[in-house]
Amino acid sequence: MDRLQRLSEALNALVEKALFAIGAVICLILFAQVLFRYAGASIGWSEEVSRHLLVAITFLGGTSAYKRAGLIGLRGLGHRLGPRTEAAIRAVLQALTAALFAGLLVFSAAYTVKAWEHTTASAQIPMAVPFAAIPAAMAIFLIHALAGFGPPRRPTRS
Repeated sequence: MDRLQRLSEALNALVEKALFAIGAVICLILFAQVLFRYAGASIGWSEEVSRHLLVAITFLGGTSAYKRAGLIGLRGLGHRLGPRTEAAIRAVLQALTAALFAGLLVFSAAYTVKAWEHTTASAQIPMAVPFAAIPAAMAIFLIHALAGFGPPRRPTRS
């Protein structure tokens, strides 16, 4: 389990660097688009590529928020029923969460493969390229969920 937790931490560090880079690329593309439009020209693919990058940043950002326990959490019934019951409820919820991410990984990967034949309107790249962010994020979510089994973890701050 220790290796899985180290992998989860390493993936999260990599994702956070990627989020910064993707955000910077979106800013540069949109800034260039504004400059080109002001000059009377237009970058035809800029809006489409920015939109696809925004989708990627959304899914990958979700993995980082999940890892940092930054998503909305609720204290449920288990808290009032004692530590053993709370631990059992937490284990069931973690198993269900991991199963959900595994199912989403399978379906999103299959959908991504099917989308290979279709291309984007402006950039003319296979739709599988922007769609690949979804199964990648689901795989990262799954690793984070599996690494989270065990005692409750405190949210990490950095």
